[in-house]
Amino acid sequence: MSYTKKLYEENIVKNVQEIMSKTIGNNDITPILELIDSTLDILEGIDQVDPEVGQLWNEITSDILASVNSATSGFYRQGILTLRSVLELGCMSFFYLDHKVEFHLFKEHDAKADKYVSKLIREYNFYKTDYISSFYTNIEEVQTKRDSISEYLDKTYKDLSDVVHGRYKTLKKQDILKIEYSISDFNNFKKFLTSVVSILATMYVLKFENKNSELIKLANVTRTVVL
Repeated sequence: MSYTKKLYEENIVKNVQEIMSKTIGNNDITPILELIDSTLDILEGIDQVDPEVGQLWNEITSDILASVNSATSGFYRQGILTLRSVLELGCMSFFYLDHKVEFHLFKEHDAKADKYVSKLIREYNFYKTDYISSFYTNIEEVQTKRDSISEYLDKTYKDLSDVVHGRYKTLKKQDILKIEYSISDFNNFKKFLTSVVSILATMYVLKFENKNSELIKLANVTRTVVL
């Protein structure tokens, strides 16, 4: 079979337009817009503290917008794949705030971007209780249990990776030429989006003891802390 321009227009362009219309018309996307606003707040805050690391947040924000665009267009799995990249880049940004030598090597000498979430936790105790205590001394008073944040990061990353690496239960198993609107898949995407942005908000609030009420509310959504 030859994949023609006409097939692309009929099976992709037309379907995407219809799915996007259904998605926006049938769902309250206000929570998604609020998550985008919170991402922009973090971008602005980090850019003020460290403009170089803030450049990473330009990429993160762009990826979040791309993931939302994918999901509202019916490409739910692709939207979730992008969220894994968001979580990786987000964690890298907080790591580089604390590790300037590694950031210099990454930025100036094109060092390999291999600071995966699981590796950061395993090799650097990234955002475990003892790590956080170096900049947020009251962490033991606000965390819901010891290492709650690193455990949340690890679980979220593994759940996203299950989608990325295609465990059978996570595959869409759909006709290659058919894109369909699915409320359940869209809700699943929203769940992942909320998990990713809320844990990044948690890390930001703790790192800078930020008082933004919306970001604090997001941090509490994770149930890793009570602020």
